[in-house]
Amino acid sequence: MRALAFVLLCLGACNETQPAQPTGPVPDSVSPKDSPMQYKVLADVVNTQANTVEYHVLVADQPKHDDVEQLLKFLYRHLMTRREPAPSSMEAAVYSNEAQYKTPPRSPIASVTQKSGELGPTFDNKVPLEFWQQIDVALQPHNDKGWKLERKVERDDPGKSLTITVPYTEPGKDEWAEKLSYNQAMVVFTDTAKQLFEGVPELRAMKFVGKYKDADVVNISLDRTDYQALKIPEIEEQIGALHGRAFLELSTGKGTDASVAKANTQRMAAIYKKMLAQLKGKATVSPSLK
Repeated sequence: MRALAFVLLCLGACNETQPAQPTGPVPDSVSPKDSPMQYKVLADVVNTQANTVEYHVLVADQPKHDDVEQLLKFLYRHLMTRREPAPSSMEAAVYSNEAQYKTPPRSPIASVTQKSGELGPTFDNKVPLEFWQQIDVALQPHNDKGWKLERKVERDDPGKSLTITVPYTEPGKDEWAEKLSYNQAMVVFTDTAKQLFEGVPELRAMKFVGKYKDADVVNISLDRTDYQALKIPEIEEQIGALHGRAFLELSTGKGTDASVAKANTQRMAAIYKKMLAQLKGKATVSPSLK
């Protein structure tokens, strides 16, 4: 009896000194070693009954867009595979300072989510592209890489400016345009300026050089204030209205094809010349362009 009492007493003492074992999944506290960016875990909330996870992480300030993009992909794989079964829904948010997390409403710089029933994740990366990337994206519609007459871009990254040299070529061909008119040259300029200033938020100023048969026929410099003053979208509307006017004149017999085309060309040129006059000496066009 004494021996049995001693055993029971020992068992009771052992049970009292053993720490309580954790129940449920253990939350992350640091970023895994294979993460493309090191981060601090602000919150790792797992609801085992609903099988959901909410994950918030802090990275170093001013991260690069591509680095954050890789981190989002990593977080998605990490959260969907670290335990079985995979979460039925998940949300991971990335912050570059704790105020973004602690101040409601929260304002993550990037996130990846997958709601229940969705087939794949949704990525949202608010970190701006780098200057050179913004330029590449803005000019993407043009497929002239490797051409003999390829456009050339010279960047000034610290000054957030650039010089773009554009050869006037036949559409879709690596050869000079057979003919080049003043209006055609201006259409290429306005299209390029609009692409760059609208597509490159960090762009402060640009220089446009239009080249035809190895001669610089257009040379225009403008900053963002100049661009906004030109109101190129309004000019495009005016040009469109002129084309509509020309069509109406032809359809109502108010001129021949030649006379209507000549009048329309002159009206377009007048609009473009008025536009360039606003740049006050920062634009030159070769007199050979008619």
